[in-house]
Amino acid sequence: MNKFQAFTEYFLSCNEQEREQIISRLMDLLDQSTGQDYSDIHYEEVHKHGIHCPHCSSSSIRANGKHKGLRTYYCKECTKYFSETTGTPIAWLKKKDKWRTYLRCMLSGYSLRRCAQETDICLQTSFDWRHKILSGFKSLSPEKFEGISESDDIFFLHSEKGNKHLQRKAHKRGSKAKKAGINDEHVAVIVTSDRAQHKDMQIAGTGRISKKDLDRVVGSKVDQKTVLCTDSHRSYSAFAKSKKIEHHKINVSKGQYVKNKVYHVQHVNNDVKRLRQWMDHFNGVSTKYLQNYRTGF
Repeated sequence: MNKFQAFTEYFLSCNEQEREQIISRLMDLLDQSTGQDYSDIHYEEVHKHGIHCPHCSSSSIRANGKHKGLRTYYCKECTKYFSETTGTPIAWLKKKDKWRTYLRCMLSGYSLRRCAQETDICLQTSFDWRHKILSGFKSLSPEKFEGISESDDIFFLHSEKGNKHLQRKAHKRGSKAKKAGINDEHVAVIVTSDRAQHKDMQIAGTGRISKKDLDRVVGSKVDQKTVLCTDSHRSYSAFAKSKKIEHHKINVSKGQYVKNKVYHVQHVNNDVKRLRQWMDHFNGVSTKYLQNYRTGF
């Protein structure tokens, strides 16, 4: 049984009041990640950073009134209009009153088609909403890892599922790479977690990971107080040395599992296992959308 199935069974085993509490909590998280409390978010952001165009990042803008209760703006640099929700998962979202019902269906483990039927939306909208919800949760990833942190990499076969204009011959779902070992047919994902239960997953690129990949996806989330535990891959050693952080290499292939009764990679290995099981539930995910699915493990 994978984690998604386990959570589905847990959700369905709850009474109606408990289910509503779970859904309400998730709706609150979505509100935080999407900025649904527009007025408070607006004034806070203006006070801290000022207003910037989401298209070109220019601060040369002017107010342009309101539309459907949202403040709108005009950018003098790129001449585009935008609102407070432009660039967020709920931008252009219609039928917002049905999100709660859709979330309930999603938590119940329903397929995209059944979610669409239960919520009275079309199949394409069901697909779009799933990714809006997942991308909304992904913005809640930790800014920093604290104390002892563990990191590991996992690889998925590159997928262009859903793409109607492939640059290669289509292969069957579940097929294997043509080349042996890890190569550019695989997408590398770096999973990191600390003992405070902060977790994150980031796509690093194709093929074997490098120090540059680690620096790009993890570098800003660690500091000299971080103690990093990883396998013996040399890219992690080079990364830790460049960041001047304490690094403990765990060589499981030689029977080493714990150092000094404290340092190990058991937590992140369990996260990697859960991530693999979570991804298997969807029977193939396009690499284009892979990053959105990090909230499920």
